[in-house]
Amino acid sequence: MSLIRAFTLVFLLIATTFAIDPAIISPANGTHIAPGTSFDFEYQIMAERGLSSYNYHVWLFTQKPSEFSPSLNWAGGYYFGMFANPNFPGNPSPKNPPPAQLTMPDFSQNPGGWGSGGFVSDATFYLAVMEEYSNGDPFVGRRLSMVMNEIVYNATSTAPPPAFSIQA
Repeated sequence: MSLIRAFTLVFLLIATTFAIDPAIISPANGTHIAPGTSFDFEYQIMAERGLSSYNYHVWLFTQKPSEFSPSLNWAGGYYFGMFANPNFPGNPSPKNPPPAQLTMPDFSQNPGGWGSGGFVSDATFYLAVMEEYSNGDPFVGRRLSMVMNEIVYNATSTAPPPAFSIQA
């Protein structure tokens, strides 16, 4: 009996150690996406033995956010929405499942009100997911994780955009 308990303890420790890392599966880094087109979306939540996932929020940043502090121009972008995947015991029956595809906004169109559109091509944008989770450790509020993939908005060629380098 103690052998079974020891094996169970080792298994639980390994499972906790190798918890799933959050990841944007699709679109992959470097994917070219045209304005107004639908693209596959898949996100790997953190939920695993010992981790519960609640909601995750999907953003498209048109520029990398500045440092995290109050700012009038902290970031630019678009909010796709709040989604959740089923996981037990944290969120077994979410009411907001993710769609299989998202639609890339057309930033050249006027968003309404005082807004105005802007045309850009071959732009590196950042698809970001912020996930709310808990891991059983005492913590005030839910923990937050963030992952980000670079995409190429309105690509004019199939070649990847040039990499940034500093010349000496």
